[in-house]
Amino acid sequence: MTGEFGHTPRISYQKGTGTGVMQPGRDHWPGAMSILVSGGGLRMGQVIGSTNQLGEAPKDRPLSPNDLWAKVYRHLGIDTEHSFFDHSGRPMPILTDGEPIRELT
Repeated sequence: MTGEFGHTPRISYQKGTGTGVMQPGRDHWPGAMSILVSGGGLRMGQVIGSTNQLGEAPKDRPLSPNDLWAKVYRHLGIDTEHSFFDHSGRPMPILTDGEPIRELT
């Protein structure tokens, strides 16, 4: 389970674009997010990395979504170095970057 952003811990109010009414919401912190991984024979029950006190930026062991994909692909036996060719003959890599998350082994 993933999200695309971390969210601020405080509720802020802004006018809705369609209604013009003040609506509650939370701002985004794009530098940090949480991911929950379960099953598949991977090592579970751990927290990998941390954020600063506010939860807005990585403090140690920063990872990217491609690191998770690299781990999933390796676990499934998919070679991330492989490329497919598009209709123009250009190579399209399965994964452009990312290192498998070693703690999930």
